[in-house]
Amino acid sequence: MFRILGTCAVLAGLLLGSCTATREQQVEDDLSDFRAWVNDFTASVADRTEEDWKRAREDFSKRTQELDRKQENFTDELKQDYQNLKQEFQDADEEYKRSHSAGEMEEWEQNLLGDWATTTLNETNVEAAYEAFMERVRVEKENWTNEDWEMAKRVLERLNERKDAISGNVATGSEVKIKALQMEFRTLETAADL
Repeated sequence: MFRILGTCAVLAGLLLGSCTATREQQVEDDLSDFRAWVNDFTASVADRTEEDWKRAREDFSKRTQELDRKQENFTDELKQDYQNLKQEFQDADEEYKRSHSAGEMEEWEQNLLGDWATTTLNETNVEAAYEAFMERVRVEKENWTNEDWEMAKRVLERLNERKDAISGNVATGSEVKIKALQMEFRTLETAADL
């Protein structure tokens, strides 16, 4: 009788040990799959299409939700590795956004500033650049979404930065006119939110 119980206890111990080893191996396999997926998607960020990257973000979300549920089975080393992989993807996502918004930003500047997008600004022509910007805003604003207003605001911010970099003194009359045009932009933007 004791011999049967002893044998059962040994078998139970082996089974539990085997289950634990299998569970640990499964966790390591899941993390290894995630690592391969992250490496694949972050290897060529610039070559990804918008649709491709959107799917990658959705897939990332699903994969991390599943792995987050399993995280209590991770060793400290695996937890750190997992966090590093998540950060690697998030960094690649930020890089993707920056690289794709740079081209979009150039389009917006060209549309709203025309030739002033590439012209060197100085104290004598800066007012004309703001006037050209606001002329386009007045024409385009009716069809803009919140995202469009955000892009226009970024164009204005870059124009402001270019104005601030002018080494000469901008005439007081021009400064007053520029402030008025900046205020008009903010007024139109606020009205669009209502």
